[in-house]
Amino acid sequence: MARTKNRFNAVSAEHTVASDVIVPEKKYRVALYARLSVEKVSRPGNSIESQLDIMKAFISDHSEFQEFYEYTDNGYSGTNFERPEFNRMMDDVRSGKINCICVKDLSRFGRDYLETGNYIETIFPFMGVRFISVNDHFDTEQDYNENKSLEIALKNLVNDMYAKDISKRLVVTRKHEMERGKFTGSNAPYGYKVNESDPMRRFVVDEPAATVVRKIFSMALEGKSIRKISIYLQNENLSIPAQYLKTGHLYREDGDEKKVWHIGTLSNILKNQAYIGNLVQGKRKIRLCDNEKRHFTDEDEWIICENAHEPIISRDNFYKVRALYEKKINESSFSSGRGKNISIRDNKYAGLIYCGNCGKKLEYLSAMVDKNCKVNRKYYFQCCNNFDASKEEVSCRVRITEDRLDDVVYGIIKKQVEMCTDKKEIILAAENSLELAMQKFNEKITALEGQIEKEEYAVSRQYEDYVMGKISSNEFAKVQEVSRQKIDRINEKISDVENDRIKRKKELEDKVGILKSMYRINGKKALDKSMLQTLINKIEIMPDSEIRIAFNFEDPFIDMVGDLGEPDCDRGGTLAKMDTVELGLEV
Repeated sequence: MARTKNRFNAVSAEHTVASDVIVPEKKYRVALYARLSVEKVSRPGNSIESQLDIMKAFISDHSEFQEFYEYTDNGYSGTNFERPEFNRMMDDVRSGKINCICVKDLSRFGRDYLETGNYIETIFPFMGVRFISVNDHFDTEQDYNENKSLEIALKNLVNDMYAKDISKRLVVTRKHEMERGKFTGSNAPYGYKVNESDPMRRFVVDEPAATVVRKIFSMALEGKSIRKISIYLQNENLSIPAQYLKTGHLYREDGDEKKVWHIGTLSNILKNQAYIGNLVQGKRKIRLCDNEKRHFTDEDEWIICENAHEPIISRDNFYKVRALYEKKINESSFSSGRGKNISIRDNKYAGLIYCGNCGKKLEYLSAMVDKNCKVNRKYYFQCCNNFDASKEEVSCRVRITEDRLDDVVYGIIKKQVEMCTDKKEIILAAENSLELAMQKFNEKITALEGQIEKEEYAVSRQYEDYVMGKISSNEFAKVQEVSRQKIDRINEKISDVENDRIKRKKELEDKVGILKSMYRINGKKALDKSMLQTLINKIEIMPDSEIRIAFNFEDPFIDMVGDLGEPDCDRGGTLAKMDTVELGLEV
């Protein structure tokens, strides 16, 4: 906790002593931050390593830099601050691990004029963080006049304008290349390879994979469903497109990971115009100059160059397949247009429900059903590997409707709640325990602050002796140094206690939330997202008609009311950390 009192501060401005009095040097824990954007990967002299070398050379010449940590974002634009290492650095700043940030120059920190200025002028001073830009000779701990401040602001503005100008140039250039028929992406679609020796980077047919593409379209023309096509490819031991690109193995070999041909992969192949010779680009775009994030574009914005390369599938067969599947889609209960006006509700089990066989998160799906002459959505959860019930090695056979899951989860939680009676008294005891725990932390902090006041008072008494000539300036300087070291150690203890208090408060508040959620469910059939997220850690749906539920609690009130003694109520039992129920799952 930062101190604002100055009652006994012997080193305040109005009590400055002779120039030979030594003021202990403040120590800094430094974050060395380096960034390299995508468009400058190959630019010499600005590599991650050279940036770090410049910063290390700088801090080695200054004794106040006690220790340093490296944070590097390679391949991230400076036009926004959504960067993994930058976010990790800021987390360390908030935790107190870092109190100084050093960069090679301002452009490495960021190119957004407003955000960069906000960090330097507002956020870092508020958090007590020193900021240094080596090449700009800028240091927030040094005295700099308005002209220097203006210079930094202008540099931020120039960096921002430069980034946006580069973005505009890249957008225009890339769009022009797409319109000319040049492939600007990274990898060709499955069945093709990129001819890198061709200035236009045209696609050339990769015959082994092209044979598989022709088989996929042939089966589709025969009326086979995408699910059946995926089963066929899986049984033929064919590598999926991403795996083929990585290994070059058309068929899986020993040591290759077994990956599933997902329906989405096949659906994309069956509607990809590349197979009739059309080059389609611009499906996604990003405009840094307009602060526009990467997003999918509408079909009328796509850039299509017809007959750009050799086709694998005839146009006639391609559009026959498209018409066939569009008809199936329109008639399907899973994607029927009948439900286009019925909104899809939020998944209240998001992040909680997994397949007990393969460990993957279950997909949240819906289908249209007719009930009482009214169209409704029926929701269910299914494993993405649940596509072939005839093959044990590739099928998880995990599927359950949301209504059935609600009944099971509600029943299990209600059983847990019934084991604990007089819940209101327990919640009150838990809240009292939280208040008592916070009070103890506050008392520790108050006691430590009292030690600082005593130390400052003792120094003030020594200052009087110095003024009266009873001790020399050197003797008083030593007293000051020893006192400052003691105060620094006490402040570190205060910081540790405050961090412990924040962590403990969150832990106890989470447990109070669990208890309140448990109390709310009594007599209430409905389950909401906040309740489930609070009470449940994980739900596993097993192929053998079993559900496993791992709770976030295991006697959540034991830790909270332990200091107060047992509450005046009968707990009635022990809450379980894990519960399992056998049931026949709906399929």
